[in-house]
Amino acid sequence: MTSSSASYRAIFFDAGGTLLKPQPSVGEVYARVAEKYDMSVDHQEVERVFRQKFTQRDHAAASLSHTTPKEEKAWWHSLVLEVFQTVTMVKNFEPFFEELYDLFARGEVWTVYPEVFAMLASLKEKKMILGVVSNWDTRLPQICDQLKLASFFDFIIASVAVGVAKPEAGIFKLALERAGVRKHEALHVGDSIENDYLGAKRAGLDAVLIHREAGEPPQVPFIRSLSELLTWSKRTPAD
Repeated sequence: MTSSSASYRAIFFDAGGTLLKPQPSVGEVYARVAEKYDMSVDHQEVERVFRQKFTQRDHAAASLSHTTPKEEKAWWHSLVLEVFQTVTMVKNFEPFFEELYDLFARGEVWTVYPEVFAMLASLKEKKMILGVVSNWDTRLPQICDQLKLASFFDFIIASVAVGVAKPEAGIFKLALERAGVRKHEALHVGDSIENDYLGAKRAGLDAVLIHREAGEPPQVPFIRSLSELLTWSKRTPAD
């Protein structure tokens, strides 16, 4: 038996790739800043290599790489350095990285997906408890505030700030505690099968994948737009 999204009391959202994305692309931002430090790169190649390296690292060590601000910054330093060592001769890397890292703390290089504000407003009208649960550093609340997202959420959990990351159950347990709800009363939404969908399911929550890309659909329950949450049905009721 299925029931509408109203049967949930809380919905938790991943941030990057779910609520917001870089604008322009990561590759374009990296290439623009690199020019200032005498590194000329093709932004499409940077984007391709970045996605490849990020996926390899995040899937391999998601729960180990997002635990303290120092470790988080070191993780990004290592990733960006590997990307640029792959695409060009690296010059002036330290000042380049510092500017880049600071830039991604500001709303100007992020954009909110088109359906997000209307969807969040509708959920708030339904008295839904809303939270962000993201593998991110301490810059996330600032970014959400600058993008006018923060006011919609009852809490924002960034993994670095709490010392535990998806797909570990602990971060979902913390979200349940912040929301004051039980497992079967919460739905988690994100764009990573491992971190978001499987992580939430293992923790006992219901989950759905946001999959905006065309092509082969994932082998898990998914939606193409967050607006579909307004009519989403429970597929696997918890015990």
